[in-house]
Amino acid sequence: MTPDNRPDVLLSRLQSAEQTACDRLLAEQSEQRTWSGELSTSALSTATATMALHLYVQSGRAGDRAEELGSLVRSGFEWLVDHQNDDGGWGDTTRSFSNISTTMLAHATLTAVDAAGPDRELDRELDRELDRELDRELDR
Repeated sequence: MTPDNRPDVLLSRLQSAEQTACDRLLAEQSEQRTWSGELSTSALSTATATMALHLYVQSGRAGDRAEELGSLVRSGFEWLVDHQNDDGGWGDTTRSFSNISTTMLAHATLTAVDAAGPDRELDRELDRELDRELDRELDR
């Protein structure tokens, strides 16, 4: 292979891989032209969805869905609290070790939701846990 034809070879391989992926994806489609599946239970996805819903409700644009969506926000909040790892952080899934990025996202979500509610003690406890997690990360 010469440098002159490398881009064509790479492009050809990329196009082939793209076609294979499309074929496999379409093969998994149901008769209703949808896909079914399951994601792992995840602090990462729960924190992301909870924060997005919270911000939407807080924006005032949720209208008559605000109560329903607020209930989902509270459920996400409770799930995060209930699934905090023993070290005070969160991992990408319920079986993952804590990591700084998911811990920060979960902490930010809990802090934002808690700030809109009456219980500020949880926020202070999360701050202490986050400080401990950061200290552990910095000691590595």
